[in-house]
Amino acid sequence: MSKQEQRSPRVQTVLDAVLVDSDGGELAVEVIDISSGGFRLRAGEQLRAGEEVRLRVPRYGDFRAQLQWVKGNEAGGCFMEPVQMRGAS
Repeated sequence: MSKQEQRSPRVQTVLDAVLVDSDGGELAVEVIDISSGGFRLRAGEQLRAGEEVRLRVPRYGDFRAQLQWVKGNEAGGCFMEPVQMRGAS
């Protein structure tokens, strides 16, 4: 099975969240799509691919994740454990 076939379905959304970096710094971000395995977000500052972070989403909690890619003001990451965020659309 290819990586594309294994990918969880993505849900387009707009969620205000906070990205907590490995040094404990917090950055307001906007999650623009999400699945049980990962997310894509927009940030006002440059992020680093490969960094382990926590994605703090009000009403849903904190989720350990790793940023996989960064392009301009967007970044994509994968959750360290699958998550369910019902009603995140």
